[in-house]
Amino acid sequence: MNQYAGLAGVYDYLVQGVDFEGWIDYVEQLLKKFNASAVSVADLACGTGNTSIPFARRGYLTTGIDIAPEMITLAREKAHAQGIDIQFAEQDMRLLHLPRKFDLITCFHDGLNYLLSQKDLRKAFQGVHRNLVPGGMFIFDLNAVKWLSGSKRETTCIDEPELTIVWESFYDHSQSIWQIDVIGFMKQGSHYKKFKESHQEKAYSPAEIIPLLEQSGLKFLDVYDAFTFNPPGDNSLRHFYIASS
Repeated sequence: MNQYAGLAGVYDYLVQGVDFEGWIDYVEQLLKKFNASAVSVADLACGTGNTSIPFARRGYLTTGIDIAPEMITLAREKAHAQGIDIQFAEQDMRLLHLPRKFDLITCFHDGLNYLLSQKDLRKAFQGVHRNLVPGGMFIFDLNAVKWLSGSKRETTCIDEPELTIVWESFYDHSQSIWQIDVIGFMKQGSHYKKFKESHQEKAYSPAEIIPLLEQSGLKFLDVYDAFTFNPPGDNSLRHFYIASS
């Protein structure tokens, strides 16, 4: 079952309240804090292009990477409709091989939480290291352990005239994995198309991530409570990590 094969079509609807321009504002603040600059950006797990497009709009030479072909197709369509020049490629971040090296590599919206083992994370980090210029920056986020582990089993429903989505989420404490099972119905003409997917995210702590970065040849610089310059706290929902090559 391909993750986002069906959900890709409603992904932008589900994240319509997210201020993605604000995410790029924050990245630029982080670059400034570490006296870094970037001309080129590779945006891993770019999805439908919600973070890649703001980068390109600001003048960065941008490449978007995602494992889901359905997401890449939508990202290309959105960029083309807005007259924005972005290269998109379908790749697994664990096997990252880009045609050039980049000043900045990013991975947002818990894309790395989808890697369910430290072995896979290390592969992704090693790929980032290979594809960064010397001194290049790696900025990414992860959902915080406490937020994921505190998730209770619950069922949520969205019911619109042309769309119905039902999902059940729960946290497996034995494996530190948060799972979401989704069933959706999207209207297409006079009929509804059904899709069914399962998504899993692994919870990682800074104590696990920092050694993996360093083992992969990257230099860990800092970790923050998301969208601040404060250290992660007990109430953090998301952490932002900054590393360099």
